[in-house]
Amino acid sequence: MTLEEGRQPAGETMSVILYGECVSARETARVRIWGLADLGCDLEAESPAPLDEGDVALWIGAIGPFAATAMRRNSCLLTVRFKEPLDGKIIEHFNCG
Repeated sequence: MTLEEGRQPAGETMSVILYGECVSARETARVRIWGLADLGCDLEAESPAPLDEGDVALWIGAIGPFAATAMRRNSCLLTVRFKEPLDGKIIEHFNCG
C-alpha cells in the first residue's frame, strides 16, 4: 500500500479513535481509545462517571480482553499500560482499519 492509498509512514503517530469497554472490579464503562501502542493507550469514558484506577480488562472493539493497569491523568482521562505488550498485528489492524 502506498501513502496515497492511506498508509502512514513509519514513525508517525496515528490519530485513530477507537471504541471499547474498560472493565474494573466495580464497573464496566464504554470508552474512547486513542494513542494505541503495544504498551498502552489513553482512555476517556463515554459517561460522566469516573473510571477506577488499578487493574482493568480492556476490550478494543470486539477484541480482548487485555489485562492492564489504569492510571488517572485528570478527572476525565486515564492512561492504560498493558500487562503484556500487544502483538504488532493488533496495532496494525486498528491503525489501518
